[in-house]
Amino acid sequence: MNIPILNGGLYAARRTEAELRALAAAQDSRDLEIRIERDIKVAWFSATNAFRRLDVTARLLDQANRSLRLAQSRYDLGLGSIVELNQAQLNKTSAEITNAGARYEYQIQRAVLDYQSGFTN
Repeated sequence: MNIPILNGGLYAARRTEAELRALAAAQDSRDLEIRIERDIKVAWFSATNAFRRLDVTARLLDQANRSLRLAQSRYDLGLGSIVELNQAQLNKTSAEITNAGARYEYQIQRAVLDYQSGFTN
């Protein structure tokens, strides 16, 4: 014969264990929510930063183009040296590379943001 009243606290211990497991599962769920939220915020900030960098690199490229035109004009008029012209050409090439890199970086960061947010195309 088994009397459930005299079980040495087995049922109370099982209930406590179940409550603690439920609390642990809730904490795990909350931790996962926090990590997902953090990942989305980091991806958003990175994408925003990359987007702002697009404007900066576009202005840098525009400035390099102006500098090259000025150096070319100075060289054509005999007022500038070939070194000055070559330096302006190098600066323009460098600005073009930086601008292209910024565009690719923005596309990458945008893809990361879409992935973290759960958007699919």
